[in-house]
Amino acid sequence: MSGIGVVLNPFSKKYKKNPDKLNHMAFIIGDKASCKPTDDLDDLYRVAEEFKTRNIDVLAISGGDGTIHCTLTTFINVYGEKPLPKIYFLRGGTLNTIAATMGIKGNTEKLMSDLLIRYHEDRPFDHRKLRLTKINNEYGCIFGMGVIFNFMDFYYSYPQLNPYIAAKALVRSILSAACNGKLIQKMFKRFDADVYVNGQKWPFANYTAVFSGSIRQLGLDFNVFNSMLTQNELFHAIGMSLTPHQTLMLLKKLHDGTPSGDPGLVEGPAQTMEIICAEPMPFTIDGDMIDRGVKEFKLSVGPEITVLV
Repeated sequence: MSGIGVVLNPFSKKYKKNPDKLNHMAFIIGDKASCKPTDDLDDLYRVAEEFKTRNIDVLAISGGDGTIHCTLTTFINVYGEKPLPKIYFLRGGTLNTIAATMGIKGNTEKLMSDLLIRYHEDRPFDHRKLRLTKINNEYGCIFGMGVIFNFMDFYYSYPQLNPYIAAKALVRSILSAACNGKLIQKMFKRFDADVYVNGQKWPFANYTAVFSGSIRQLGLDFNVFNSMLTQNELFHAIGMSLTPHQTLMLLKKLHDGTPSGDPGLVEGPAQTMEIICAEPMPFTIDGDMIDRGVKEFKLSVGPEITVLV
């Protein structure tokens, strides 16, 4: 066995609030060489090269969904044709939707301790497959633009971020939708785009949201990507050309993952998705906010990784 490699995001909520926890994690692992805080993308590439050379068995990622997205994108690019190590999610970020969907619970220190004990005692793990989506040159589970990006931007404007605040942001959005307030009007700003899924053009000229997922949840227990309950070789694509009020009427169906039946929403399993926007658009991948603006997006089925649970 070639050991465990741990990537820590020192800018995640957990470590920003208590920097001493970085040293605590290294103490738990017992090997500082295997515990790598990464300050930027260059750091992450150096760590990926080192772990590839060491031929680690398990890559443990400490941080939320955005950290997972950045880490996996970097490791996929560095490893190339070489198979990735098995992945272990340590949670600890602002958003932990991916880990939650995989059934991973608990705090980071306990998860790390459990991994070390089971690994060194050669106790069996449950292995679960996770299909990624390739979004241009990046890899992730959840992609979103329009309402999805705007809601996340509103959520991140709060000084503190946690599940309670996320629920509060959702309630404020719902109340604004009920009275067609300024907040929801800003979130639902339309954008012109041509969208092609599996080579077929979708019917709308403009959208309030385009998003996709290779896991069943969008977040906040919204099981919108219902195709992911039965499909692991594809991702689930959704396009909305709905008003705030129309979306509010569909909220329970979106939460439960049942077909909407509304002509203003188109969805289905996808192997490819191409989005050509009239203007550059900000977007999010797994909660990582990318506001530089991009006009064209190409999504396709990405690699499958093995997650230890």
